[in-house]
Amino acid sequence: MPIEVDAELRVLEREAFHDFAYRIMGQIFATHNEFSRLIEETPFKNAIRRRCEQVGILPARREVEISVSHKGFRKSYFMDLLFGDALMVEAKTVDVLTPAHEAQAIHYLLLTGMNHGLLVNLRTPKVVKRFVSTNLDSASRYRFAISDASWRAPNEISTRVRELFEDLLNDWGAFLSVSLYREAIAHLIRGPGWSLSRIPIFDGQFQIGMHEVLLLDDRTAVVVTALTDGEPEMESQLKKLLMQTNLSCLQWINLHYHQIEFTTISC
Repeated sequence: MPIEVDAELRVLEREAFHDFAYRIMGQIFATHNEFSRLIEETPFKNAIRRRCEQVGILPARREVEISVSHKGFRKSYFMDLLFGDALMVEAKTVDVLTPAHEAQAIHYLLLTGMNHGLLVNLRTPKVVKRFVSTNLDSASRYRFAISDASWRAPNEISTRVRELFEDLLNDWGAFLSVSLYREAIAHLIRGPGWSLSRIPIFDGQFQIGMHEVLLLDDRTAVVVTALTDGEPEMESQLKKLLMQTNLSCLQWINLHYHQIEFTTISC
């Protein structure tokens, strides 16, 4: 299976989720009141799990693995806490929750097929709680259209990337983290142990520094984004970037909700 979760998950309706979340939050508040908010995430999460077990909220699990694979690529994610095989809690100890924290939680929901989860911050004087949710079910993530009128394949590697990305979409669906698709492309094209490459940036004939890109070969790089607006401005910036390198081609893949856009930026 391309996506596997180490749990027999149950998907809760909204009302049942909020009832269950109310019970879980009671234990989270109690744990936060008892322990110093300065401690690290791991002891906080372990304490929350123990208190939930003590009041009969079972199963209460830590670090539940979500495995994503495609051919020779495999990546694992780990949910912080899972209660009753139905409610995910992502617990942080940070100064402030950011959109990246919410995106991570939603990414886990999409991978597992759950619709609702909790994101909490335990570092602050009072627990900061956010409900995270998605209306996308597994089936809807596989409904996508490809727009490739602006795509060109000047070399074999570009053809491979185009085919590989469509394979990934057919296997995993859309809407997942951009970094997951990017890592899979790099692994399957460049091989295990890949890393971003640093290429020179020029001001005319003078090298002014280096910039990290995902190289496909010496003259071609790929860029993967998930922009839902601002695409013309991004295209303009990519053209500028290309002109300031020795590359001949940037292959840009943008996940715009259900529309997957393939665009070639070339000299």
